[in-house]
Amino acid sequence: MAPAQALPPELLSLVFFAIYSGGKGKAKLFLTRTSYELLDTLLVCRRWNDIACQTPQLWTTVYVAHDHQASVRAQTYADRARCLKLDVVLASSSNSSSVENCGNALQGLLRKHASRLRSITLPFLTQHISESLQTPLPNLLSFTCDPITSSDFEISHSPDFDSKTVTLDTPKLETLVLQNYAISFAKNNWPTLLRLDCLFCPGDENWVWGLLGASQHTLESLVLCDAADTLETWAVHSHTLDDGVIPYTSLPNLTDLEVVGMEEFDWPALRFAEMPALVSLRLTLVDLPDSENQETPLPTFERLQRLYIATSFEVDDNLQYLLQSAPNISSLEVIDISKEDDSDNSDIIGSLLLGEPLLCPNLQQIGILGISVHVSKLEELVDLRLPTLRKITLGSGRWEERSGVEEQQRARDQARLDRLNKRVELSGLTGWWDESSAPQSST
Repeated sequence: MAPAQALPPELLSLVFFAIYSGGKGKAKLFLTRTSYELLDTLLVCRRWNDIACQTPQLWTTVYVAHDHQASVRAQTYADRARCLKLDVVLASSSNSSSVENCGNALQGLLRKHASRLRSITLPFLTQHISESLQTPLPNLLSFTCDPITSSDFEISHSPDFDSKTVTLDTPKLETLVLQNYAISFAKNNWPTLLRLDCLFCPGDENWVWGLLGASQHTLESLVLCDAADTLETWAVHSHTLDDGVIPYTSLPNLTDLEVVGMEEFDWPALRFAEMPALVSLRLTLVDLPDSENQETPLPTFERLQRLYIATSFEVDDNLQYLLQSAPNISSLEVIDISKEDDSDNSDIIGSLLLGEPLLCPNLQQIGILGISVHVSKLEELVDLRLPTLRKITLGSGRWEERSGVEEQQRARDQARLDRLNKRVELSGLTGWWDESSAPQSST
């Protein structure tokens, strides 16, 4: 008998679960799960098939495909999971997809197992699916509707689907990720969220303010995309809000904020509410704020530790203005997303060398990606910020390259980088020297 065949069923069951869950703390993302991923185990032999089919933990993620067997397979997963909570994921569409099959399978799950559903992830909506979602889902914790492919967008914007509002009855909802749709809740029963991703937020949606008002004491993570200047206006002028929407002025437990695509100079997304507990701030912007265009100073985020900035705009002086509002950060990453071959934005380091007292004295990690950096500036930065500074990450940008640079000068610059690499960890270095001679990151 093979050693694997000698294992008792209980132990094999644990092995199967460990394989498909990815181990403790590394559970597979729902969108990477497929309805066929268990076949490698099920087809080994009849014994393994029987044991796997009797292990409920393997069947809790119901991946709903578009084929004619979608409903049968979805019900099989739900039955084999027994009484465990279910995570439902609809497959992304393609030109040959049958959306009707997918919708029927979801409707069947909602009708028979509504109280067991823990999360729903949708890449598109149809009229049929939208109507099915009005089923009360008393234990749903997470709802995501975020198109993945162009076909998903086309389905969601079909003329046959005239409503762009999703109505949910989910009193325990904790996570909501929504793109290109508005949302309402049965009887204005707004849930108290832990995470809210508004992937399209011009600023005039009452549902956004309804959720923020109801979640003002629980919200920990917030993403705002395309946030316009009305973002601040609607939050402040609560008399414009619909009945049932709770006004607010603070999000006291918000630790993570991401803002994408804002173009307004007065930065309403950093002003619409007080965020005293903010630890991580990610900004992907067309423009950085300029002190000359600010009616009032930016608020100071005393607890902020991580600041990420991706922009195609020159950062130099504007970065210095922003850093004044984040005095205690330990990690800073700046990325040029202009897609130019070489963004000459070397004054970014100049912003980190200025200030009396020194700006952001607690910086331990600095990332500069897609931006040229001079070796001399790096030396100044390390000299000024040691021993606090531990790591510098650079990538995609080129070092200062002058025509006719002598070989001796290149060798001297290489030696300077080698010395720097002994003082701090240098990661991702690229330049005009051969990659084989670039200094390696220290361990």
